[in-house]
Amino acid sequence: MRTLCVFVVLIFSKLAFAQDTTLVKSCYGGGSLTVPKGVTWVVEKAYINSGDGYNIMVSNSNFKKIYRSEEKLQTPYYMAEMELLDKKDGVFFIFYLRQSKE
Repeated sequence: MRTLCVFVVLIFSKLAFAQDTTLVKSCYGGGSLTVPKGVTWVVEKAYINSGDGYNIMVSNSNFKKIYRSEEKLQTPYYMAEMELLDKKDGVFFIFYLRQSKE
């Protein structure tokens, strides 16, 4: 019985530490974000905003599928969706990232 309890505790602790985390990060156009050591990022959603009250969703095809440990997620300085914003200067990106351990 004791062995079974230890086994169950080990399985649940492994699952607890292996869970994905969703992060929200922002960065100005032309800037970059660096993935921390030991994790990977997957871009779930990306938006642009110029400080107005709304966000414009941009295509994930502008970014790599997976960013590995210590890689840079480089944001474009310009993209066609930016023409939809009232103010073109000071545009920043909002990323919803799924982070998981390597």
